[in-house]
Amino acid sequence: MKVKMRVPSTTANLGPGFDVFGAALSLYNEFEVEYLPNVKKTIFVLKGEGQKALPKNEKNLVWQSMQETFKFFGEKKYNLKNLNITINTNIPLSGGLGSSASAIVGGIALANVLCGDKLNKSQIADLGIKIEGHPDNIVPAVFGGLCICGKDERGTHGTVVHLPLPKLKVVLCVPSFELRTKHSRQILPKCVNLKDVVFNISRVALLTAAFCSGDYELLKKGMQDKIHQPYREKMVPAMNEVLETAVSAGAYGAFLSGSGPAIASFCAKKDAVNIQKAMIKKWKKESVSVKSYILNFDAKGVVRM
Repeated sequence: MKVKMRVPSTTANLGPGFDVFGAALSLYNEFEVEYLPNVKKTIFVLKGEGQKALPKNEKNLVWQSMQETFKFFGEKKYNLKNLNITINTNIPLSGGLGSSASAIVGGIALANVLCGDKLNKSQIADLGIKIEGHPDNIVPAVFGGLCICGKDERGTHGTVVHLPLPKLKVVLCVPSFELRTKHSRQILPKCVNLKDVVFNISRVALLTAAFCSGDYELLKKGMQDKIHQPYREKMVPAMNEVLETAVSAGAYGAFLSGSGPAIASFCAKKDAVNIQKAMIKKWKKESVSVKSYILNFDAKGVVRM
């Protein structure tokens, strides 16, 4: 039996919506598993971004997520000796584009099909959040689209609101250095100033209004943040300068994608190339090389191929 899944990249927070807002984008990882019951040695095939960096053993996040799913079903016949796993990584690793969430969702989805395809997308999301710890990348990776998500008291994805998909392009610049999510979260303060909380609440309201009304001019202020980006700025050279450059070049708004170091901006199609060039040029002045993408929003989330 052979199963193949595709999972989109994601961008989280969208500025002020820390651990709450997330969107699926048209850059994908592909995951494949083949069950060979009479074979006693697993073959890990790694392609793309993770070809040299990802482990080919029990430490692989795709395999760990498959294991969690097998445990959920009480399934014991699948193991690393009778499964061939292929991972084609197009999403940059540790770049702020949900590569870990993609691996988790991909692993769960593969194992789910092997076990009879019994989990719906809500259950896949719940299991993914249990592994990842927060919902803002997992939820859009599963459902697709532009999502507001929040865990309930049980730690599941709770309420998910799908906002209208904006008819915009997403310009992404991913610096050549990696930024681990764990470290990027550790530098955040345990307590925040009340004025900063009020500031972010107002920006989240503007952000939501922009997507619901189609008035994207609201994104310039709606993507401002004082909860996490100011603390992560010291780990991302010229972060504020690149954000300002994107807006000056015509973007409606710009933000640190997830925990970084990628920076994303939302813009009209006609402005995308100029914004991309301006962002690359600004980082080049800081001697930082980047990979850059102009992407659409993904509306489907994880799908079987």
